[in-house]
Amino acid sequence: MFRPVAALCAALWLAVGVRAQEAPARPLVVMNLAAHPDDEDGLTMAYYRGHEGAAVYSVLYTRGEGGQNEAGPDLYERLGAVRTAETERAARILGTEVHYLNRYDFGFSKHAWEAFAEWSRPRTSFWDASAPVVGTDAGREAVTAQLVALIRRLKPDVLFTNHDTTTVGPSAQHGHHQAVGISAVDAFALAADPSYHPEQLAEPGVDLWQPKRLFLRRGGWEPTRPDRADVAVPVADTCAAHAFSPAEACADRAVRAAAQHVSQGFDVFAPRFRRDSTYFVLLRSAPGTPPLPPGATDLAVGLAPHRGITLPPATLVATGRATPLAGLVASAPAAQPGQSVTLTWTPTEGTLRLPALAGGTRAVDARAGTTRFTVPGTTDPTLPAQRQQYARETSTPPLLYTVADAAGAVTHAGFVPLGVAPGVVVDLAPSPIRLTAGVNRIPVTIRTTGDVMTDTLTLQLSVLDADRTPIAFTAASVPAGDTLAEIAVTLPAGVAAGPYRVAVEERPPGGCGRTWYREERPAAVLPDVAVAPGLRVGFVRSYDGTTARALAAMGADVVELDSLALARGAFDGLHTVVVDIRAYLDRPDLVAHNDRLLDWVRRGGHLVVGYHKTFEWNPAEEAGRGLAPVPLVLSRDRVTMEDAPVTVRTPDALVFQRPHAIVASDWDGWVQERGLYFPADDTDARYERLVQTGDTGEAPLTTGLLLAHVGRGTYVYSALGWYRQLEALNPGAWRIVANLVSLPLVDGRDAVGTR
Repeated sequence: MFRPVAALCAALWLAVGVRAQEAPARPLVVMNLAAHPDDEDGLTMAYYRGHEGAAVYSVLYTRGEGGQNEAGPDLYERLGAVRTAETERAARILGTEVHYLNRYDFGFSKHAWEAFAEWSRPRTSFWDASAPVVGTDAGREAVTAQLVALIRRLKPDVLFTNHDTTTVGPSAQHGHHQAVGISAVDAFALAADPSYHPEQLAEPGVDLWQPKRLFLRRGGWEPTRPDRADVAVPVADTCAAHAFSPAEACADRAVRAAAQHVSQGFDVFAPRFRRDSTYFVLLRSAPGTPPLPPGATDLAVGLAPHRGITLPPATLVATGRATPLAGLVASAPAAQPGQSVTLTWTPTEGTLRLPALAGGTRAVDARAGTTRFTVPGTTDPTLPAQRQQYARETSTPPLLYTVADAAGAVTHAGFVPLGVAPGVVVDLAPSPIRLTAGVNRIPVTIRTTGDVMTDTLTLQLSVLDADRTPIAFTAASVPAGDTLAEIAVTLPAGVAAGPYRVAVEERPPGGCGRTWYREERPAAVLPDVAVAPGLRVGFVRSYDGTTARALAAMGADVVELDSLALARGAFDGLHTVVVDIRAYLDRPDLVAHNDRLLDWVRRGGHLVVGYHKTFEWNPAEEAGRGLAPVPLVLSRDRVTMEDAPVTVRTPDALVFQRPHAIVASDWDGWVQERGLYFPADDTDARYERLVQTGDTGEAPLTTGLLLAHVGRGTYVYSALGWYRQLEALNPGAWRIVANLVSLPLVDGRDAVGTR
């Protein structure tokens, strides 16, 4: 049975005799449930941690790896690691403790049944969708059982969430949000049921537990009518100071915490979340719980004190009874198992105790300000985060400490700021890894942690088919240290087109002993996908380079357009310019010089623009300085089912004929979604609507791929998620994109400015 790390840590502390301080009065425990890292109700959590002194747990169902990134190139598992780190920074400000259910964020969903169905199958990575879907009921049961186990261990008095259970109509939230609301109601009823998963009760610290109330918060960015709420929590009240925050209004603290979610743009938008009160409706109340009085301002009003709850040391930080040690640092940000580490801190009164995980229980005079310990050789790695995060329920490595005063009261508690890494970390080049019959040279980056006790590393690189059977492998020796190597592997002649995987691992000399690290990435042997011969493409990069890499692999001469090129309008000699996804958000220089691009289109250029969001696109349209050469307003419409039917409305159009004849199967095998933020249905008639697609039960959308003739040139806007399909090495998507960018050569145009 899955045994969360935090439970192991709590058991370990009890085993070595480190006593957690029990509150003399009611130790209020509250738990917030959210689907994604930025969905947390920071306002209410800040209030209960900083104003009420409660233990506050934030439970996140996913790590947000299926979302978008407005701050850098990381996507998928790497984005999950980024958003986990952002959440941890926010938690330090709020004083909360974060727990993850580690369900994969597979992208936006309109339906709870889809979320539960996807969460019913085991996955080892974002790209690993090979395990079959068990079913919606199985997924709902698995998620509910996991939440029940967490409730039985952490024992919250009150549960609250932003996520409604409404699954139909205009009020329906994101399907992941719906799944949170549904499983919250399920778990509230089942956590105290002795017949429900009784095997959980054999785990240390896990007992039958009945939360007293379950609340739904009303409203998000918009104000909520107080007369429709059962409780109005005064989150603008003052929060007490703690190690990471001064005394301040709880709402201001929550805004500072929300601003840590930089990858989601919250460093800009966080002030919009500030409220003086948060409003809740009561969804469930346990038998015997007193009714809420009129005008209630406390989710826990009237709840009787209880005793007997022993909180693990990490939670002491969240309760306000203990704070982290000032200036606590390790001699390195990461150590490998068996490596010695020096820990320093600002000297303080008391006795510092480190757990058995750090080489045996150690008691140190906290006035010394330093100690040294060895990370046991059996410690599981926590780094690289994008690979190791799914093995842990908490985001912080479980190296706990406490400082107790002469009377034994815990004054400081928290985590040792140390990651645990393998001796060697191997990282393959970014996808797409495009394989062909014959010799392939694949870049590999090797980084070592600490002393790897060898001068030379032996790496084995394998190409695996759909059944994970190697069809080719090779071994190479590289020097230890930070190294960029190129490993050659030869695929047999006649290898079939299709999806493959490339795996690389460090192999001990002689083939025996511990393998430090293994890395896998998706790869493919693609059909003959190529752009029109001689195509020169200008690329306006945003935070993602997938499209540029794919175009180069298709044979295009790709030219990066920097700020100087945009300012000069230096597009002569190019056939096509591609504006990457959300570049009008990421590139203010593009917005400033967009008129030069549009002028180039009118002179005969071909501009292809990837999807954008409404807030970064529509204001320019409304201000009369449109980003497109023909007026174009975006909506929030999207097609979330990756297998939603696609109908080509203009099958004779050149973009579906050359260089590749596009057939129905070229739309198969998509990942995550068809598209998002489709242009509005009343889009200008000068745009040719090339395809239509729609989710089951909804009218098909016809604005996902638009083409307009502008002067002597052409303009394409696409709301379809090409970059994800290119990253997934979908052959059909590669063919369609090759056609989209090749249009000026297919229709006989020369590059603009060519004589």
